[in-house]
Amino acid sequence: MHLRGRRCSLEPIDDRANGDRGRADASGCGDDVLDDGDGNLAIPGGTDGGGTVARVTREQVDAALSEIDGLVGAEMERSGVPGVAVAVVYDDEVVFAEGYGVRKVETEEPVSPETVFQLASLSKPITGTALAGLVSDGTISWDEPVHPYAPDLIFSDPWVTDHVTFADLYSHRSGLPGDIGDPLEIMGFTRDEILARFRLVPLNPFRASYAYTDFGMTAGGDAAAKAAGVPFEQMVAEQLFEPAGMTSSSARYADFLVRPDRTTLHVRVDGKWVPGPERQPDAQAPAGGISSSVNDVATWVRLQLNGGTLDGEEIISEEALLPTHTPQIGKPPAPTYDGPAHFYGLGWILDQDHLGYFRWSHSGAFTQGAATNITLLPLEGLGVVVLTNGMPIGVPETLADQIIDQIVTGNETRDWAAYWTDTFSHLSVEDPALSEMPEPPTPARPLDAYLGSYANDFYGTFEVVADGTGIALVQGPARVTSPLTHWDGDTFTFVPASATPGIRALLKFTVGPDGLASAITIPDPDFGTLQRV
Repeated sequence: MHLRGRRCSLEPIDDRANGDRGRADASGCGDDVLDDGDGNLAIPGGTDGGGTVARVTREQVDAALSEIDGLVGAEMERSGVPGVAVAVVYDDEVVFAEGYGVRKVETEEPVSPETVFQLASLSKPITGTALAGLVSDGTISWDEPVHPYAPDLIFSDPWVTDHVTFADLYSHRSGLPGDIGDPLEIMGFTRDEILARFRLVPLNPFRASYAYTDFGMTAGGDAAAKAAGVPFEQMVAEQLFEPAGMTSSSARYADFLVRPDRTTLHVRVDGKWVPGPERQPDAQAPAGGISSSVNDVATWVRLQLNGGTLDGEEIISEEALLPTHTPQIGKPPAPTYDGPAHFYGLGWILDQDHLGYFRWSHSGAFTQGAATNITLLPLEGLGVVVLTNGMPIGVPETLADQIIDQIVTGNETRDWAAYWTDTFSHLSVEDPALSEMPEPPTPARPLDAYLGSYANDFYGTFEVVADGTGIALVQGPARVTSPLTHWDGDTFTFVPASATPGIRALLKFTVGPDGLASAITIPDPDFGTLQRV
């Protein structure tokens, strides 16, 4: 047996097979990943009982391409999602790129491969590539602390403040809890205002815990841009979009809005797809603010699969890009003892898949109406991109797995639509306490008892105001307004600013001896109580 060549150049494969983070060779291909002499890869833990997975061939790819229209059509009919764009990259070539459906249900303008979508968290591996560009040119290194470049970034633990690195923030191992800052963004707080609140946030164990944190990654991207001396949005353009010719891509929401060929977000309400609320993600641009077309994303996929080189020109050094594809921390345990391990790199999810291949992947989701997925089999030089303009219900993940199954096996290996629908169903699940309304409910007090302003250091000031014949909660600088509906006694329901549209939560008033509310409590274990001011 002998080591296989070029397509091994980006992944330290034995890291994944053996759980050893130090065994990748200088080329980035672990010495346990071998050619068996018959054109197959010998990988420990392979799926055929002999530890090998078959190579993907040009013939398999070509045969599968003719099936994609049918797969997309069937999934769009099943789900009703308005618009989809799909691209397939193989052997450094975009072999398929097509748009389906409409950009907006009300206008029925068609989706094309040039149509620009909001990518949501698919932004993470893209901006990680831009940071690799800064590593490549010596502006930063992955393992250096960010604090010298961002002295205002202060954590609740001074040691973490001084030692947290770009790699820590881009791999979700900084200790910040998941989703911290996301509600503040929807309420209209700026990036700087959100990052300034890190000093208030209790931390999980540093570098020993994984928590998917948009604003942790945003802090890393923001610090990298400060090191480069330019705004983050300019840095991404200079490091990646411009040299790669990704002319439809941007990290500025204003650029997305002026694109003549762009999608509208959509949500499903009572089984019908309708335009969703606007999602302005500039505050978390490094983690969720990229907009792009499937053609541009496919170009970036080529760069990924070729170690930072595009059309013979090195855009980013392979050495700087390699850590993004290297496991940095384990994700939560598999559901079964003998299940596969899952890792996070720098902006990438890293797994061994159901077919035995190593994957780099990531999804993106705005509950207001965007869902995206990128799935790469790096050793095969294969990548699949799926972008949609519908809320996250598993459509892009379903199509990515169906297309890869079609290429590798010629058939679907499981009911991916059912699997991914179930996986995403938690986004539409309310607090179990709302499953059954009290009978009979205790009446509310006169509504004047609840009116007023409530505040804490994390959320700032909320207002409870009269709203017609009822009351409403007004949140943040954007004055996001959520009607309060009586539930029981001094408890009301509302739709939180960052929730899936229509998904309710409980708000409880604490009432003092004077009969006036003295505080409100919303779902947040650390900062959920706001006192009357």
